[in-house]
Amino acid sequence: MFPIVSGVASNQVIAVNTNLYNLASVKTIHETNTNDGVGINFNAGAANSGWMTGVQVVGSDMYVSNRGNNNDWDSTHPLITKIAISSTGDGAIVRQNATGLGLNSMDGFALNSDASKIILADFHGNVIRSGTMSDNGSNLVTTLNGSALAAGGGPRFARWNNDGSKYYFGYGLGNGSSRIKQYTAGTNYIVASGDSPGTSQDLAIEAASDLVFNSDGTKMYLSRHTGYVYEYSLSSAYDTYNPTLVTTMDIRAFFDNRSNGSVSPWRPANSNSQTPWLAGLSWNDDGSKLYVITLWGTTLQAKVGGGNATPPEVIGEGSGPPRTNTMPIIEFRVQ
Repeated sequence: MFPIVSGVASNQVIAVNTNLYNLASVKTIHETNTNDGVGINFNAGAANSGWMTGVQVVGSDMYVSNRGNNNDWDSTHPLITKIAISSTGDGAIVRQNATGLGLNSMDGFALNSDASKIILADFHGNVIRSGTMSDNGSNLVTTLNGSALAAGGGPRFARWNNDGSKYYFGYGLGNGSSRIKQYTAGTNYIVASGDSPGTSQDLAIEAASDLVFNSDGTKMYLSRHTGYVYEYSLSSAYDTYNPTLVTTMDIRAFFDNRSNGSVSPWRPANSNSQTPWLAGLSWNDDGSKLYVITLWGTTLQAKVGGGNATPPEVIGEGSGPPRTNTMPIIEFRVQ
């Protein structure tokens, strides 16, 4: 009889699921849309989120950013929304940061492992900012810290490494390629204008929109606005220079225009656009689920008669009757 250590036989081999964080093993089986009645309903009637650009899952909670589009609503109301993944409908528990963060837009964001540190990509302001965040039981409390770092191009995403000693951001170059920059933070989890730049990397990806790592930083994943997700291996952990492409995942069909015969609810039939504009990626904590969000799912609309709706009415991209704030998020599962 083998000895037992903490309930496990000493000779027992614990199987490792090699499919975790493996893009090639992700199955497109779980579309989160209420129109077709499949999967989790990420609709939260209390969540005033539209033009969504980033998504991150931390534990059992999902965080979503509101891009802003350089108009009167967005320039004063860049939002981070927190919602329990298990929440559905108007009764969902929702937390949002207060307005007035001093950002022109929020095209992407990232959190550390306990969601207390945040990094933000201000596309219209062309800067990267950092801050702290907490949940006071009523709302998210988000406070900027450090100083603005000039991005060099309108940044679409920003990301920490595992301990906040480095951070990364990127943007499209307009010639079918995108640039990723990495910086060393003078103080962990704080962005400052004088931080030291590392090696930048240009990749043949048009308008890269988000970047995430696996749990040990040996893999990097990039989303492309036209509907692709790329997996790369890294020669050194959390070093984005000279990555090696492993596989590509095409998820365009999940966001296609309805007039082309698609059942996707995120585009009405009168929309002519073919571009889903994938805006954000997130693995869950153990790499068994991948979440993808698209910018075009909903837009904040003013009420008839002028003024911003409070809460704003939300409709699909294009015209049509107001809809509930259905978040255009797809959950993919590893098998």
